[in-house]
Amino acid sequence: MKKPRSIFLLKDYAFEELYSPSTVAEIARLTENDGRIHPAEDILAHPDDYRDVEIIFSGWGAPVMDAKLLSALPSLKAFLYGAGSVRSLVSEEFWARGIRLTSAYTGNAIPVAEYTVACVVLSLKRAWAKSQEMRAHIHTRNNIPGVYAGSKVGIISLGAIGRLVCQRLSAFTLDVVAYDPFAGDAVFEELSVRRAPTLESLFAECDIVSLHAPSLPETKGMITGELLELMPPNASFINTSRGAIVDEPALIRVLNTRPDLFAVLDVIEDESTASSSPLMTMPNVFLTPHIAGSAGRECHRLGDMALEECRRYLAGEPAVVPVTEQNILRMA
Repeated sequence: MKKPRSIFLLKDYAFEELYSPSTVAEIARLTENDGRIHPAEDILAHPDDYRDVEIIFSGWGAPVMDAKLLSALPSLKAFLYGAGSVRSLVSEEFWARGIRLTSAYTGNAIPVAEYTVACVVLSLKRAWAKSQEMRAHIHTRNNIPGVYAGSKVGIISLGAIGRLVCQRLSAFTLDVVAYDPFAGDAVFEELSVRRAPTLESLFAECDIVSLHAPSLPETKGMITGELLELMPPNASFINTSRGAIVDEPALIRVLNTRPDLFAVLDVIEDESTASSSPLMTMPNVFLTPHIAGSAGRECHRLGDMALEECRRYLAGEPAVVPVTEQNILRMA
C-alpha cells in the first residue's frame, strides 16, 4: 500500500532542535517524506506540488494555517505539532476542515516541572539568598524553611505542568496546597494535595508559591501586589509560566519593601527588555532567560511525540494529545 506523503513545515532552527536524525529517518520509513523543510512560500508558489500532502510535521515558527495556505493543501488530514502552544497558528478555516491537530505540550511540561521542583528545593533552603550572604561574609543558618514537614508549597493551576509538579513533590515530606477553581475534587484527591479556597489563602500560608496558570486575557495581572504582600516571612515566589500573569511593577515594589521575600523568575512580561529591568539587579531576585521549557536534548522529546502521534494516526488510533477548538482555549 502506498505510504501517505508528509512534509516538515517549520523554521530551520526548530527542525534541527526538535527532530533528531533517528526520528527523521523513522518518519521517512512510515511516510513518504524527503527529510527537508518546505516553507509556506514554496507551498503557495507551487500548490500543484503539494496537493497530495496528508501529514504535516511542525514546530516553532509554523505559519498560520489560513484559508490561502490550506487551499494549497487539499489532502491535509493531520497536523502534528512537535512543540507547545498552537493557538497562534490555527484559523476558522482550519477547524472547518476537520484536520487532526496534536501538540507535544505535555512533553514540554516535563522539563518545566523538573525545573520547578529544583527551584522549590533550592528556595526552601534559601540557596540563592545564602549564597549572597556568603559573598558579603555573612554566615547564618537563619530563616531557612527546609524541605520537611511543616513547609508549605503552593501551586497555582493544575494543568499539565502543575500536576506534574505535584506528582514530583510527593517524593518529599511537604504540605502541598493548590489553587485551581476549574479542577474537580477528584484531581486534588488523585494528586494528594489540599485545595486552597482562594488565592489569598494560598499566598498567606505558603513558604513557596509556584505559578503555572495559562496566559489568557482573564489571567493577565492576576498575581497582584496585594497577594504578594500576604506571603509569610522569607517566602519565595516562582514563575515559570508567563510574565504577563504577574503585575510586574507591583512585584518590583513588594520585593523592594519586603527584602525577606525572594522571586525566582524564568519569565518576565517583556523578555526583550530584561537587561534594563530593575529585576536584573535586585538582590532578592534570581532571573533566568526562559530556560525551564525544553532545551538541548530535551527538545527531541517533542519531536518524538509528533512521531508517536503519526504512528497512532496511521493505525487509526486516538491521538495522545488531541487539540480541539474547545480545549485550545485553556492551553498556555
